[in-house]
Amino acid sequence: MARTDPDAPPKWVRWLWEVDASEAAEEREGGKGLDIGRIVRAGVALADDEGLEGVSVRKLAQRLGVSTMAAYRHISSRDEVIAAMVDVAFGPQPVLSDPEDWQSGLRRWALAIHARYDAHPWLLDAPVQGMPTGPHRLRWMEAVLRVLAGAGLELQERLNAALLIDGHVRTVAALKRSLAAAPHDARRSAPANWLLTRLEADGLASMAQVLRAGALDDGQGYALDYGLDRIIAGIEADVTSGDGRPAGRGAGAGARAHVRRGNSSREKTDSTGTSK
Repeated sequence: MARTDPDAPPKWVRWLWEVDASEAAEEREGGKGLDIGRIVRAGVALADDEGLEGVSVRKLAQRLGVSTMAAYRHISSRDEVIAAMVDVAFGPQPVLSDPEDWQSGLRRWALAIHARYDAHPWLLDAPVQGMPTGPHRLRWMEAVLRVLAGAGLELQERLNAALLIDGHVRTVAALKRSLAAAPHDARRSAPANWLLTRLEADGLASMAQVLRAGALDDGQGYALDYGLDRIIAGIEADVTSGDGRPAGRGAGAGARAHVRRGNSSREKTDSTGTSK
């Protein structure tokens, strides 16, 4: 019996790294028999049609015209298929600007990842399970970490900033998806008089203005750039010394000390408030 190398990655991970896993590759593989690639790409198409909850090995087999057992000869579980689908759906990383202009590069990265969430909304529902193993996901992370290196951030701060940007983009994309899925009449109906009356009676004047203006209707009120600009401004403020020169580009010890002080204060607690 052949021995399995305990350090070898699963078949689907090897496929992602060794084969062209891009969405366009399917056309070049035309008459090929059943393999991991056909299953994963069918999963992307199925999730685009029915959402992630609609993806199952049985449905994938039906879509491909094979038995469920035939599909299981190539993949071990639905979780494996979804993990590979995520990497394929993200696709190649964007081409970013020179690290000297890290602000523009960060904006381009954020807009690019927002476009992927827009093209495949089910990506917002895919589980996040630690360090990705697919080449596309890793190259996206590498790209943003390199851009943030131009801001003079240390590795952990670059990771924190990348997660902050991605979290903002995911929140905006999820809100857009929720509003797009709302009933047409509910999104376009005139402000309810009873609610305006109640808001004004309770002294909720700002919310009454929001309701009158329709500021949360039809895609308004959640501009991606607003939060992105402020995140970038916060990074700039954190890495700038008293003389206005960014750390990491000859700013001197004062700027680096400022960054270290920022790091030490942030290391006290994580995002849940737990001491580290």
